[in-house]
Amino acid sequence: MRDTFDESDILRYLEGDCAPDEAAAVQAWISADPRRVALLDRLQSVWRLTGARTRSWDLARARERLRRARFPALSRLGIPPAWAWIAATIALVTGSAVVWRRPALPRFREYATLPGQRSQLTLLDGTSVLLSVDSRLRLPRDYGVRERAVELEGEAYFVVRHDATRPFVVRTARGTTEDLGTQFDVRAYREEHLQVVVAEGRVVLRPAARTGAATPLTLQPRERGVIDAGGTVTRTRGIPVAQYVSWTRGVLWFHEAPLSGVIAQLGRWYDLEIAVSDSALLAEPLTISFGPESADEALTALARVLDARVTRAGRSVQLIPVAPLHSRMED
Repeated sequence: MRDTFDESDILRYLEGDCAPDEAAAVQAWISADPRRVALLDRLQSVWRLTGARTRSWDLARARERLRRARFPALSRLGIPPAWAWIAATIALVTGSAVVWRRPALPRFREYATLPGQRSQLTLLDGTSVLLSVDSRLRLPRDYGVRERAVELEGEAYFVVRHDATRPFVVRTARGTTEDLGTQFDVRAYREEHLQVVVAEGRVVLRPAARTGAATPLTLQPRERGVIDAGGTVTRTRGIPVAQYVSWTRGVLWFHEAPLSGVIAQLGRWYDLEIAVSDSALLAEPLTISFGPESADEALTALARVLDARVTRAGRSVQLIPVAPLHSRMED
């Protein structure tokens, strides 16, 4: 591990422009000493505040004064000269000559996929993420320094590099998932319940505080936890994990899922807008799987199960049952 960093390294780190391996090296050096963590926290706070467009910096004047300055207190903390330069430059902010204005930085990095697109990510701590279709993952810019928390909307499969001092937490609209050394899948599309499936290790599933609902639930391997819109938490044991995470292999699998959920996921998977002419069908439970096939092949398979016709114009798809639902129920 490097024991010193030059000025450009640390400036890029504060801006969030380091390459992943560079940022990881800086983070490892910071994490090795609590005093460095505290200093980084102060520097980042001031860095964000001075990002306002109304704040001006006289960098030339600051540099000249810094050439004559010494920072024994920082040196005793093992802080390299570049850190001393940044800390002192921040302290020398003036309202005089306008030399440079830095726009406010976003607090998060965001990774997103489009409908029909998946993405593989490796985070700075070595955690691997497979981001599913039409999903978003947000990481704070100081991810991994003091905590490892991400925000998810959509679905992702996580293989977590465990660290007992900094638990890995996935935050969603309906609740949070905290790893206890594990591989797990989180499904958190906005219009659906939160679903967590554990492949290895354990996770703690907590409803969002606003629901005022149940106590945390610890999930073991081959268990599925669900948090509904009201904050109710349920557990299913002995699930076929490989089928629940089959999307990671390009296969969609549904077990007694409402048709509304099936067509929503097919729409995301193939970038389609799918409608059903008979809305009464949307609540019908369906067990079906789709392999790595084309959109038209998947739609044909679905129509066969529903006894329906398919019409398609570009991205717009209509499923038209051959017989109304009530007629089939009478039969």
